[in-house]
Amino acid sequence: MLDVLAADQPWEVPDEWLAGVRGRLQAWAEDPNTLRPGALPEFVEGTPAAVWFTHQVAPLLTGWIPVLHGEYADIAAVLTRDFHRPPVRFGGAGHLIRVAATDWPLQTVAGARSFDAEGRLQALQLSRDVVSLFVDAPPMAARAQALTAAYDRVLADREATRMHVAADYETIVQFWRTAVLSDAERAVLPELAGSSAALRYSLDTLRDAHAKLSAAIADDDARDFAQLLARLIRATGLDGQPAAVGQILGVAGWDVEHALADLRGGFDRDSWLTRNTEWLARAVAQDQQVLARSWAAAATRVSVHLAGVLEKAPWPEPEIPDLGALFQLLERERFAPVDVPLLSTAERAAPAFRSTGTVSGGTEQSAVPTPLKLAWSSDQAAGSADPLPEAEPAVTDVLEPATEAAPAAASVAATGNRLAAGESAIQPAADESAVPKPVVPRDGALAELEALVGLESVKESVRRMVAEIKTNQRRKELGLPTQDRARHMVFVGKPGTAKTTIARLLARIYQELGVLEKGHVVEVDRSDLVGPSVGSTAPMTAAKFREALGGVLFVDEAYTLVPENIPGDYGLEAVATLLKMMEDNRDECVVIVAGYHREMQRFMESNTGLASRFPKLLSFSEYDTDQLVAIFELQARQKGMIHSADVLAVVRRIIPAAPRAHNFGNGRFIRNVLEEAISNQATRLSMRDPDTLTERDLRELLPEDIKPAASMHAEDYLLQRPGT
Repeated sequence: MLDVLAADQPWEVPDEWLAGVRGRLQAWAEDPNTLRPGALPEFVEGTPAAVWFTHQVAPLLTGWIPVLHGEYADIAAVLTRDFHRPPVRFGGAGHLIRVAATDWPLQTVAGARSFDAEGRLQALQLSRDVVSLFVDAPPMAARAQALTAAYDRVLADREATRMHVAADYETIVQFWRTAVLSDAERAVLPELAGSSAALRYSLDTLRDAHAKLSAAIADDDARDFAQLLARLIRATGLDGQPAAVGQILGVAGWDVEHALADLRGGFDRDSWLTRNTEWLARAVAQDQQVLARSWAAAATRVSVHLAGVLEKAPWPEPEIPDLGALFQLLERERFAPVDVPLLSTAERAAPAFRSTGTVSGGTEQSAVPTPLKLAWSSDQAAGSADPLPEAEPAVTDVLEPATEAAPAAASVAATGNRLAAGESAIQPAADESAVPKPVVPRDGALAELEALVGLESVKESVRRMVAEIKTNQRRKELGLPTQDRARHMVFVGKPGTAKTTIARLLARIYQELGVLEKGHVVEVDRSDLVGPSVGSTAPMTAAKFREALGGVLFVDEAYTLVPENIPGDYGLEAVATLLKMMEDNRDECVVIVAGYHREMQRFMESNTGLASRFPKLLSFSEYDTDQLVAIFELQARQKGMIHSADVLAVVRRIIPAAPRAHNFGNGRFIRNVLEEAISNQATRLSMRDPDTLTERDLRELLPEDIKPAASMHAEDYLLQRPGT
């Protein structure tokens, strides 16, 4: 029996279905022409790629972050038993929770990137063939059918197939996230649209499930979704709402903030978990098993997101909700529908095994194969000039007795890799050896872009620009017409919203893609372009433009080049010179003009040639309070500093309330706060004997270190009318 918690009822797995799938895997094994990656950890030598992929996708076809229970809970191992040789096998009456990267259907494609064209095409075809094995298995049917249809469309499209054979992996992933799935398929495969879409799906399904179950069986603790989410946040060990969650909830996030504030007076996680289990027990006893199952599956997904398991954090302890208790309730109701008391925690845990899922590279020991893109670093790939792509990791399960606690060190090791930068701060440890290490920046400009707080619309625009460039480059290689557009851009937004940071990252991204030769940035304003006398402006502007060749010319506060109501201003000559040099050197320099929304609109209307030369506009939203706190956390970690939740509370208090001044510094304000805090810490430590200072002393910020920076401007605090 395979019991998928999100399904209405367990599935009695037919012997003939198992035999059919195993027979197909054996046929692949006997086929001398099938794709074989070489040595796959924990699989017998010569195992076909199709068998490995079956092991990966079987549980994931049951749902996003599925909970599996029953004799066939480890369905992947059951199907591949003739090939799979793990050091630990799952057994008993426990359950498995599977997590994976959002690109999991493409892992075979990723692993085959070092193969020749025929091998890469075979990897795409076998991905489709493996998934099609599950189209008639009830718990997997909906997702398997949707994914098979998507594969079929790709294979039927010559251009799409050619892209999978020739393009880099990142382009393929982006293609699947934006262009492959229909709306109906996206509804059953939400995670394929990316991590943000997966989180949105998890929150939406929990909101719906809680509304339905609480309408049938009143929940005295969490009467609405905001109260429930606040309790899940606190039970997962977080002090506040993660920035990624707040961005998705929008205005509803304020309700969660209020609910969190109510809990700060006192919240006992264990007591709430017990009451939650009793609530589910009432639901099961009153014939609401389907609603209880749906709620528990949705709550598990959200708790996995909150705990940061998808970002390599350790599994939450205790598990929320208590799935061991719920499955015992369901089993008793199924086989002995009488009023029986709940087992104690010790009685529940004794015979069971529980699987804690984490992506490869997490803090716990893996009991499952490494990702295909690593496992396929075999003889076929040796000496290849085309390195394997940086694919996201595949699924890993870790089996441990339910009575054992997770390793104590895991909670420290994973703190820097939470779901979002806005989550809980690094907590001080009891001894010096537990001091977390500073954050090491991720390699590559695109990785640094993704690590920035907020800016989702800007990140998406950059991803699209990168995809367009890569597609055009491949078109050119194949002799096809390209769709090149001018790459000059307009950035609009308030100060401190990362406009300059994005310009620098874009320059590096373009250099990495081969679009720009140098990838440097020349930052200028009016004083660098406009001369003091007639005839001096054009040479100054031309000189700065030539300095930027091979990179990016970033013109900050560009609207000052055309001041209002001053006809004949020398800035008009600077604009005209820029336009001419942009036309003469269109592929050698990217020009970015930046400023406030309203003023930049006036600037663009000041010359008829501007609009056509700047086809792309990126809008930078002002950071909300949660994002500003998240920026403080991120920058503090980058500087090697640690702090407690009390420090973040002080940071939150000194951030001006919205609506903020027109010239409020946003990220710049937070940078000043952090720099001032580090200065204050140095002053505080100078009063002590230097020989007594430990590493923790030198890295830890205390609440008293957090003060408004003395260098801040009055407009950071004074409320002004926008535009004044």
